[in-house]
Amino acid sequence: MTLPRIDVPRYPVTIPSSGEEYIMRPYLVKEEKVLLLALESQDSEQITLAIRNLITSCIEGDLNIETLASFDIEKLFLELRGISVGDEITLTSKCQAEECEEENQVGLKTSEVKLTDYNPDDKIIRLTDSVGVTMMYPTAELLSKMDVSNLESVSGLMDLIIGCVATIFDTENIYDAKKESSEEVKDFIESLTSEQFQKISSFFRTMPALEHTLAYTCSKCGFKNETLLRGLASFFT
Repeated sequence: MTLPRIDVPRYPVTIPSSGEEYIMRPYLVKEEKVLLLALESQDSEQITLAIRNLITSCIEGDLNIETLASFDIEKLFLELRGISVGDEITLTSKCQAEECEEENQVGLKTSEVKLTDYNPDDKIIRLTDSVGVTMMYPTAELLSKMDVSNLESVSGLMDLIIGCVATIFDTENIYDAKKESSEEVKDFIESLTSEQFQKISSFFRTMPALEHTLAYTCSKCGFKNETLLRGLASFFT
């Protein structure tokens, strides 16, 4: 005898960077098991891969997740988690009062978590009156090829910048960075002044991210805490 199948609901979702709309279903128990095993491993690569595979399985339509910006994936996963297991997340947060440090269990609704403003014009960075670059946000494909743990180093930041330069332009020409060798792009970046380099570096510091201020009163000492959560990892600690 064939057992019955239960239909799952579908929900509309929007890709933040493009505004494109897709339909997403909740993830199933067999899919959640893979995610939980990845989370238990505490291996960032396994977790990232599990999240990407989960989104790919649950979104209907022809979506190439490898080309999405990292903040697109974070927002999609948070929405997927909300429709799959509920809107409520319980976080553990340590009290910030001196000599307290009590660990508080604080509830948070995923629907309250917002993505910081996305402005396409932020990708255009003018280095001089006549020369500038157009950047692209790091994609899943790019980050999968990099040593994420090395991104805080100078060499790691340089590799990230080189991978995210879309075009270099002056008053007469626009140069497609992907058609130039990585060495030529690196030489261009290394020829910049420190001030010009900081303009490009700040592009990554100010890129959109999941953000929420967690406000609560400590259950032990009564101190009123405010903790800024930023990035997907902050919402699953």
